[in-house]
Amino acid sequence: MQNTPQQMKAMAVDEFGHADKLTLHTLPVPIVDAGEVLIGIETAGVGIWDAMEREGELLYNEVHFPRVLGGECAGTIVAIGDGVERFAVGDRVYAQTFMNDKGGSYAQYVVVSQETVAPIPDGLDMLVAGGLSIAGVTALSNLQALEIGNETKLMLWGASGGVGHVALQLAKRMGANVFAIASGADGVALAKQLGADEAVDGHSNDIVQRARNFAPDGFDAAVVLVGGDTVQSTLSLVRQGGIISFPNGVMPEPKAPDGVELKKANGFANPTLLDELNRLIDIDEFQVHIAQTFALEEAAQAQSAMKQHYLGKIVLRVSGE
Repeated sequence: MQNTPQQMKAMAVDEFGHADKLTLHTLPVPIVDAGEVLIGIETAGVGIWDAMEREGELLYNEVHFPRVLGGECAGTIVAIGDGVERFAVGDRVYAQTFMNDKGGSYAQYVVVSQETVAPIPDGLDMLVAGGLSIAGVTALSNLQALEIGNETKLMLWGASGGVGHVALQLAKRMGANVFAIASGADGVALAKQLGADEAVDGHSNDIVQRARNFAPDGFDAAVVLVGGDTVQSTLSLVRQGGIISFPNGVMPEPKAPDGVELKKANGFANPTLLDELNRLIDIDEFQVHIAQTFALEEAAQAQSAMKQHYLGKIVLRVSGE
């Protein structure tokens, strides 16, 4: 760490509360211990979990302030700890910093376990990689829970969101026929662009009929990334012996019809999952749709933007191009 500054800019909170509690700090660069890497961050994804942590709703360790938010990032490794064999200084990587004891990714630097880090696939740049890790790992975990294979008829709720638009692309690479339920006309257009076999607006009144037409014998599986009565009304179309999966945070949680298995699959990164995610991404052109970008100092505005309609991901530009 000889060429690394001892201090860094970071967006952190000194107490839990509304977005105005998130302010710019100058803080020490975290120390790298065995098995860890120090990443110089270029971009950081913004997610609803960040807002939950800011408000004190998501607590995973001893509370201490200032608390740096941010669950994912992309950047370059600038230092490695003892025992790190998977990475070297200079590697371009993306990483999950969610529930990280040494601070989040709304900062110029972050220290994380090498277990939550992956090389950036060749076809992706730093901007989109910054919003990949949580969406990608959550999407893949849910699809694996469904045992997706060739010709699987999959219902995908939330297909134009951060996790959903990634899940759509991964499901197609795994061989599924995807009935995508997106948000708004722009969401439908994105889902079609990304390869959905059929895409409908989640606010339309003919979802059930179009779903029946798509899968007359019932769906083999469903991924539920949003909650609500309309969502629940379509899950009766999953056939006996089928599977429904959803990640933590979907409220209200979906209920499975009789004879259908319900699985909760959360997106915690590990090397095996990240390697498989990269393998699938490398199959063909892959898109992480970036709705908006903000400067690091605009993190509060970025979190507020999540309350409005948007597609894909919102990302902070921390440094670099």
